[in-house]
Amino acid sequence: MTGTRGLLLTGLVAIAALLPPPAAARQGGGEARNGALRVFLECATFGCDENHFRTEITFVNWVRDLQDAQIHLIITQQSTGSGSEYILDYLGRQDLEGMEDQLTFSSSNTDTDIARLEGLTGVLAVGLARYAVLHGQEGPFTVGVPEASELVPDLPPGLQGEVDDPWNYWVFDVGGNVNFDKEDLNQEQRISANFGANRTTELWKISFTGRGSYSLREGEYSDGTKFEDRREEGSADARVFYSLADRWSVGMESGASTSTRDNQDLGANIGGGVEYSFFPYRDWTRRRMTLQGLIHARYYDYEVITQFDKLSETVWEGSLRWSVNFRQPWGTASVNATSEAFLHDPTRFYRLSFGGRMSFRIFRGLEWNINGNISRIRDQIYIPLEELSDEDILLGRRQLPTDSSLEISTGLSFTFGSIFNNVVNNRFGSMGGGGGRGRFF
Repeated sequence: MTGTRGLLLTGLVAIAALLPPPAAARQGGGEARNGALRVFLECATFGCDENHFRTEITFVNWVRDLQDAQIHLIITQQSTGSGSEYILDYLGRQDLEGMEDQLTFSSSNTDTDIARLEGLTGVLAVGLARYAVLHGQEGPFTVGVPEASELVPDLPPGLQGEVDDPWNYWVFDVGGNVNFDKEDLNQEQRISANFGANRTTELWKISFTGRGSYSLREGEYSDGTKFEDRREEGSADARVFYSLADRWSVGMESGASTSTRDNQDLGANIGGGVEYSFFPYRDWTRRRMTLQGLIHARYYDYEVITQFDKLSETVWEGSLRWSVNFRQPWGTASVNATSEAFLHDPTRFYRLSFGGRMSFRIFRGLEWNINGNISRIRDQIYIPLEELSDEDILLGRRQLPTDSSLEISTGLSFTFGSIFNNVVNNRFGSMGGGGGRGRFF
């Protein structure tokens, strides 16, 4: 059965990769802004929100590969006396080769996330505007404001015009990993691989993904008894979403998976639904509230017989998902609620979930953080009929039956002291690497 599952998942991924984009997707969608400065952003530090930068700074073209860029923008961060300093290095390339700049932006630990992000965005835009002028680009250079009323209504200012793209906005990634660990009484080997292809424009969002992993752990208990833990996980998915209007979207998705933990030799699904955004999608990085309605047909082929005497079954599932997220001067809030049910018996097989995270700025320097999630679980139709062994429970090899789950955390953080934030001292900073125990160097 293992070989069959592997061949099936490999075949699904291969088919997904060979499928051409829909005709409508090839003809419509957003295009890059003609003649605009091409920028490659490298930023993995706290406070970076690339989606926000792309949404607010629309007078440049953000590129995915450094080789296509005229500006290589590197953002780094270091701690200061009472906050953080962001260093923005602008490195010219191609026709701007040799032109380099460095700007800095300082934020306090008492700043809210949105205040920090907007300040960083403003400094970033000022630096890019200078290079846009040197590139010969005409203004105005605005941040967060459409440039002209005659732009295509369905497209933001940064996605106008025609630019030659031989890949037609498709992006592919392939990866894999092999790991082997061995000790005297324990050894483990893991193999994983992944594949992805996606095409994103303002009107279309298309993606194909595939991933798989195999792990084998062998060892001995203290009494000399040997044990073996073998796991196989894999999935392949295809998704297509289309923007119907400023606040409406529709989509379809399908996939297949295998999971030892979820007692599935094979799981497959196909379905779709609609999404309504209470705020325009253009405001996504600042505020969003969405409601999704979805329906899926799901097929399960189980490894062992389930508690409902099933070795395979097909069920229909309906779900409603609501989520809200705000990033405001008073703090941030993210709340979501989900209702899912199997339609052949929705009062018996369902799941209700509610959770979120909130951070309130009570007054200068004082923040209150709340995290929580609660679920009512009645949809574990895959739980095996046979009693779980101690090994299954201790190793987490099988999903455990449960009626509910609850997780709550809350806390306060208070920062006070000097309001000045200009001094940087890197002495005895982090050196990276490993092997030491409580050492500075």
